[in-house]
Amino acid sequence: MKITQDYVRIMAEAQGIPLPEDEIDNVRLRLTTWLAAMDEIEAELGAAMNGTDPIPPIL
Repeated sequence: MKITQDYVRIMAEAQGIPLPEDEIDNVRLRLTTWLAAMDEIEAELGAAMNGTDPIPPIL
């Protein structure tokens, strides 16, 4: 999945996260890499992941 700089800007604004303009490409690159890794993990372990309960949130 490719993430655009505009997408990063919009998502940061929607979450109220201040993001300096010079960091947008860094965030875009890291998010794209992370999502690609998650796609690979899901492709390999998808069925096993569906049979596992998620970790409950700790409040």
